[in-house]
Amino acid sequence: MRIAVYCSARPFIPAQYNDDAKAFGKWIGENGHSLVYGGLRYSMMRDVAQAAAEAGGKVMGIVPESRIADQHPANTVSILVPTLHERKQMMEENADVFVALEGGLGTLDEVFSALASSTFFKQPKEIHLLDRDGLYSPLKELIKNMETLGLATAPATDMLHFHPDVESLTEALGLLAKTIEQ
Repeated sequence: MRIAVYCSARPFIPAQYNDDAKAFGKWIGENGHSLVYGGLRYSMMRDVAQAAAEAGGKVMGIVPESRIADQHPANTVSILVPTLHERKQMMEENADVFVALEGGLGTLDEVFSALASSTFFKQPKEIHLLDRDGLYSPLKELIKNMETLGLATAPATDMLHFHPDVESLTEALGLLAKTIEQ
């Protein structure tokens, strides 16, 4: 399974976020999956890629041309793109499922882009969010409110899945992988 991972590239974030990225990357590699990510060697992006590569996983980095010097050496494949828009598009096209680990505005942008693209093109791909410490709980409430007001509906809203920890995230993805392989 090809897993697009969105996460923070910021320095000086809580250590448990980096630990989550390492644990998830290791799970990707150990379970024969491929990582599709933003391709850079910073913070959580670095950690998920390094862990996936060390555990034997394929690592596809979608790297902005302006950041080629910052790409991670663990990338098995690096695809260069001129813009962030094309970066998101390439990640969406090369993934079977999307995962948002802890992240900020860029991560939210990527999640909503994947959700909108999957909905618009009627190619539903699940989006799993690691909701450690309730990080994405306000988003979950926003989506529920939008549903209540008739502004969002299934199947789009059914594509979003929230998980309190890496263990429940990987359990859900393990089940999804079995359905994709069939």
